[in-house]
Amino acid sequence: MKIIGAVLLVCACTILGMVQARKLHFRQSCLEGVLDGLRFIDAELKNGAVAIPEIFSELCKLPDSRMNKYYVNLNSQINHLGESSLSDIWCGCALGDKSISLSERQRQELSRLGSYLGRYSENEQSEAICVCIEHLEAQLISSSEKARQGGRLYMGLGFTFGLMLAAVLI
Repeated sequence: MKIIGAVLLVCACTILGMVQARKLHFRQSCLEGVLDGLRFIDAELKNGAVAIPEIFSELCKLPDSRMNKYYVNLNSQINHLGESSLSDIWCGCALGDKSISLSERQRQELSRLGSYLGRYSENEQSEAICVCIEHLEAQLISSSEKARQGGRLYMGLGFTFGLMLAAVLI
Protein backbone atom coordinates (compact mmCIF):
# COMPACT_ATOMS: atom_id res chain seq x y z
CA MET A 1 0.00 0.00 0.00
CA LYS A 2 2.88 2.33 0.79
CA ILE A 3 4.40 1.69 -2.62
CA ILE A 4 1.18 2.60 -4.39
CA GLY A 5 0.96 5.80 -2.34
CA ALA A 6 4.58 6.63 -3.13
CA VAL A 7 4.05 6.08 -6.86
CA LEU A 8 0.93 8.25 -6.80
CA LEU A 9 2.80 10.96 -4.92
CA VAL A 10 5.65 10.95 -7.44
CA CYS A 11 3.15 11.07 -10.33
CA ALA A 12 1.22 13.95 -8.73
CA CYS A 13 4.35 16.03 -8.16
CA THR A 14 5.54 15.33 -11.70
CA ILE A 15 2.18 16.45 -13.07
CA LEU A 16 2.40 19.67 -11.06
CA GLY A 17 5.81 20.28 -12.62
CA MET A 18 4.35 19.64 -16.06
CA VAL A 19 1.56 22.15 -15.40
CA GLN A 20 4.10 24.84 -14.51
CA ALA A 21 6.14 24.01 -17.61
CA ARG A 22 3.00 24.28 -19.73
CA LYS A 23 2.36 27.80 -18.40
CA LEU A 24 5.73 28.89 -19.79
CA HIS A 25 4.88 27.43 -23.18
CA PHE A 26 1.45 29.10 -23.06
CA ARG A 27 3.08 32.51 -22.58
CA GLN A 28 5.28 31.84 -25.59
CA SER A 29 2.31 30.86 -27.76
CA CYS A 30 0.33 33.93 -26.63
CA LEU A 31 3.22 36.15 -27.64
CA GLU A 32 3.37 34.43 -31.02
CA GLY A 33 -0.37 35.05 -31.41
CA VAL A 34 0.03 38.74 -30.55
CA LEU A 35 2.80 39.06 -33.14
CA ASP A 36 0.64 37.37 -35.78
CA GLY A 37 -2.21 39.75 -34.97
CA LEU A 38 0.07 42.79 -35.22
CA ARG A 39 1.39 41.58 -38.57
CA PHE A 40 -2.21 41.17 -39.75
CA ILE A 41 -3.11 44.70 -38.61
CA ASP A 42 0.01 46.06 -40.32
CA ALA A 43 -0.84 44.32 -43.59
CA GLU A 44 -4.41 45.60 -43.52
CA LEU A 45 -3.28 49.16 -42.75
CA LYS A 46 -0.81 49.07 -45.63
CA ASN A 47 -3.65 48.13 -47.96
CA GLY A 48 -5.48 51.20 -46.69
CA ALA A 49 -8.88 49.95 -47.78
CA VAL A 50 -10.10 48.69 -44.41
CA ALA A 51 -11.03 50.76 -41.36
CA ILE A 52 -9.63 49.80 -37.96
CA PRO A 53 -12.98 48.56 -36.53
CA GLU A 54 -13.27 46.20 -39.51
CA ILE A 55 -9.70 45.01 -38.93
CA PHE A 56 -10.60 44.15 -35.34
CA SER A 57 -13.65 42.18 -36.47
CA GLU A 58 -11.44 40.28 -38.94
CA LEU A 59 -8.99 39.47 -36.12
CA CYS A 60 -11.78 37.53 -34.39
CA LYS A 61 -11.92 35.21 -37.39
CA LEU A 62 -8.24 34.29 -37.29
CA PRO A 63 -7.69 30.60 -36.52
CA ASP A 64 -5.45 31.24 -33.47
CA SER A 65 -7.54 29.94 -30.58
CA ARG A 66 -5.18 31.21 -27.84
CA MET A 67 -5.79 34.84 -28.78
CA ASN A 68 -9.43 34.49 -29.80
CA LYS A 69 -10.82 35.71 -26.44
CA TYR A 70 -8.55 38.75 -26.57
CA TYR A 71 -9.63 39.64 -30.10
CA VAL A 72 -13.30 39.12 -29.29
CA ASN A 73 -12.92 41.40 -26.25
CA LEU A 74 -11.16 44.01 -28.37
CA ASN A 75 -13.89 43.79 -31.01
CA SER A 76 -16.67 44.12 -28.44
CA GLN A 77 -14.99 47.15 -26.87
CA ILE A 78 -14.70 48.86 -30.27
CA ASN A 79 -18.49 49.21 -30.22
CA HIS A 80 -17.95 51.87 -27.52
CA LEU A 81 -15.68 53.88 -29.81
CA GLY A 82 -17.66 57.09 -29.42
CA GLU A 83 -17.61 56.88 -25.64
CA SER A 84 -13.90 56.02 -25.43
CA SER A 85 -11.00 56.72 -27.72
CA LEU A 86 -9.37 53.96 -29.74
CA SER A 87 -6.23 54.46 -27.67
CA ASP A 88 -8.14 53.91 -24.42
CA ILE A 89 -9.85 50.81 -25.79
CA TRP A 90 -6.59 49.32 -27.07
CA CYS A 91 -4.70 50.10 -23.84
CA GLY A 92 -7.50 48.80 -21.66
CA CYS A 93 -7.57 45.50 -23.50
CA ALA A 94 -3.78 45.17 -23.61
CA LEU A 95 -3.34 45.87 -19.91
CA GLY A 96 -6.51 44.40 -18.48
CA ASP A 97 -7.30 41.25 -20.45
CA LYS A 98 -6.21 38.30 -18.32
CA SER A 99 -7.14 35.71 -20.96
CA ILE A 100 -3.67 36.08 -22.44
CA SER A 101 -0.46 35.31 -20.62
CA LEU A 102 1.92 38.19 -21.18
CA SER A 103 4.45 39.76 -18.85
CA GLU A 104 3.91 43.30 -17.62
CA ARG A 105 6.66 44.56 -19.92
CA GLN A 106 5.03 42.91 -22.93
CA ARG A 107 1.65 44.37 -22.00
CA GLN A 108 3.19 47.85 -21.68
CA GLU A 109 4.83 47.53 -25.10
CA LEU A 110 1.54 46.42 -26.63
CA SER A 111 -0.43 49.21 -24.95
CA ARG A 112 2.05 51.85 -26.12
CA LEU A 113 1.03 51.01 -29.67
CA GLY A 114 -2.52 52.18 -28.92
CA SER A 115 -1.47 55.82 -28.91
CA TYR A 116 -0.60 55.54 -32.62
CA LEU A 117 -3.58 53.57 -33.91
CA GLY A 118 -6.23 55.69 -35.55
CA ARG A 119 -4.41 58.97 -34.97
CA TYR A 120 -1.73 59.06 -37.61
CA SER A 121 -1.37 58.12 -41.26
CA GLU A 122 -1.19 54.50 -42.34
CA ASN A 123 2.57 54.75 -42.80
CA GLU A 124 3.15 56.13 -39.32
CA GLN A 125 0.85 53.53 -37.79
CA SER A 126 2.67 50.84 -39.74
CA GLU A 127 6.04 52.08 -38.48
CA ALA A 128 4.77 52.02 -34.89
CA ILE A 129 3.51 48.46 -35.38
CA CYS A 130 6.88 47.42 -36.84
CA VAL A 131 8.71 48.88 -33.83
CA CYS A 132 6.35 47.06 -31.47
CA ILE A 133 6.87 43.83 -33.41
CA GLU A 134 10.65 44.19 -33.15
CA HIS A 135 10.47 44.66 -29.38
CA LEU A 136 8.06 41.77 -28.92
CA GLU A 137 10.11 39.47 -31.18
CA ALA A 138 13.08 40.06 -28.90
CA GLN A 139 10.82 39.15 -25.98
CA LEU A 140 9.69 36.04 -27.87
CA ILE A 141 13.26 34.82 -28.22
CA SER A 142 13.77 35.27 -24.49
CA SER A 143 10.43 33.63 -23.73
CA SER A 144 11.25 30.66 -25.96
CA GLU A 145 14.52 30.11 -24.15
CA LYS A 146 12.82 30.39 -20.75
CA ALA A 147 10.12 27.94 -21.84
CA ARG A 148 12.71 25.44 -23.05
CA GLN A 149 14.93 25.65 -19.98
CA GLY A 150 12.18 26.25 -17.43
CA GLY A 151 10.07 23.42 -18.79
CA ARG A 152 12.78 20.88 -18.12
CA LEU A 153 13.51 22.46 -14.75
CA TYR A 154 9.91 22.33 -13.53
CA MET A 155 9.41 18.77 -14.69
CA GLY A 156 12.66 17.67 -13.08
CA LEU A 157 11.87 19.49 -9.85
CA GLY A 158 8.41 17.97 -9.71
CA PHE A 159 9.74 14.48 -10.20
CA THR A 160 12.60 14.97 -7.71
CA PHE A 161 10.30 16.49 -5.10
CA GLY A 162 7.91 13.58 -5.51
CA LEU A 163 10.75 11.09 -5.05
CA MET A 164 11.94 12.89 -1.92
CA LEU A 165 8.47 12.93 -0.41
CA ALA A 166 8.00 9.27 -1.26
CA ALA A 167 11.33 8.43 0.38
CA VAL A 168 10.30 10.28 3.54
CA LEU A 169 6.96 8.50 3.70
CA ILE A 170 8.39 5.05 3.15
